[in-house]
Amino acid sequence: MKKDIIAIMAEYLDISPDELADYKTLENLNIDSLDLAEIMFEIEEKYDVEIMFELQSHKNEMGNLGDVLRLIEALIVQHKASKPAENGA
Repeated sequence: MKKDIIAIMAEYLDISPDELADYKTLENLNIDSLDLAEIMFEIEEKYDVEIMFELQSHKNEMGNLGDVLRLIEALIVQHKASKPAENGA
């Protein structure tokens, strides 16, 4: 999942995924709140979850990209686990 999220971010930012190191801050990567919102919309679409609001409520926990990625992954897993299984025909 982390590689997919990094790929989405790298594509949006038009940079190599290798530049998205865990230790870098969003500021180091020139990711402002609008960029983060746009990236989150793409992640939400890919994983069919709504996590932007919750991510914003954890703003103080996002010291670097690694923190952001862990939080996004945790929220996706949490939302996927809470969704009822779809009945297939």
